[in-house]
Amino acid sequence: MIISWPEVVLCLDGDAFFASVTQAVHPELKGKPVVTGFERGIATAVSYEARKLGIKRGMRCWEIKKLFPNVTIAHSDYRLYHLFSEKMFTVMRRYSPCVEVYSVDEGFADLKGMRRPLHMSYEQIAQAIKKEIELSLGITVSIGVSVTKSLAKLAVNIHKPSGLTIIPGQDIDQLLKQTDIEKVWGIGGQTTAFLRKLNINTAYEFAKKPEWFIKQNLPKPYQEIWRELNGEMVYGVNPDAKREYKSMTRSQTVTPPTNDKNILYSRLLSHVEDAFLKARNYNYAVKRVFIFLKSQDFKYHGIELKLTDPTSFPMMIRTELTGGFEKIY
Repeated sequence: MIISWPEVVLCLDGDAFFASVTQAVHPELKGKPVVTGFERGIATAVSYEARKLGIKRGMRCWEIKKLFPNVTIAHSDYRLYHLFSEKMFTVMRRYSPCVEVYSVDEGFADLKGMRRPLHMSYEQIAQAIKKEIELSLGITVSIGVSVTKSLAKLAVNIHKPSGLTIIPGQDIDQLLKQTDIEKVWGIGGQTTAFLRKLNINTAYEFAKKPEWFIKQNLPKPYQEIWRELNGEMVYGVNPDAKREYKSMTRSQTVTPPTNDKNILYSRLLSHVEDAFLKARNYNYAVKRVFIFLKSQDFKYHGIELKLTDPTSFPMMIRTELTGGFEKIY
């Protein structure tokens, strides 16, 4: 017998968060294409209206302005984003004492046992959280609810923006069948390519492989993902998630491979911003930055940048970043 709710995890994700916040504080931009990242020269966030035009994160601002002159390209305001983030998670904590802040615009809540004190079903709790955030902050959020963190994170992306997807135990297979393997949380480009060689193309095909097969072909982290996709909660919601870091890393395989200088530099700036954003969330000032490129023969080419003055904002070290990239490129 399949138990509908052995555990209950809610995943909340702010839709195009930076761009949505910009639209919220500038009502005249509601419903219009908006991009943030003017100060960096590349798009750091793209509103859904801008996405419909074909604009993607990482595109250069001058190119966007040339192709789409009606798009608003705004400066980033990280203190404002942090303020909206805090208010968003404050709302979540009204409905569950167990909330994990995963990033500035994404988090998890453990809802198990909350139906009775709130006198609401799990779907009603999710609807209430969504409605309160959207009405009070003027942004949209998407919510997924399922029996594990991995499944809730898949569910949150089913209907965007402003979506609500509930996946109880008996509906897991349906969710997995419509999910490409590369969309599974924790499975990157290299692992996706390996799994496709094993004729595993969907999350369902991955989850339905026998446990011995997974253990034989994949290391422990992917065995844990397999268990999560099969409805076993491995990753608990942790309200005391890690608060201290000695280093923060952001990297990604470029697909298809390229040696185009502009593309690689844009990707570098995007990853630098992501890492610095996380640093700002923890009120850190960065003292050293290590940037690297990895070639298809798996050789690393990197350089360490020691900063004279610690900073939380990459725009302050743009010259150093550009010089370092030129050396390793």
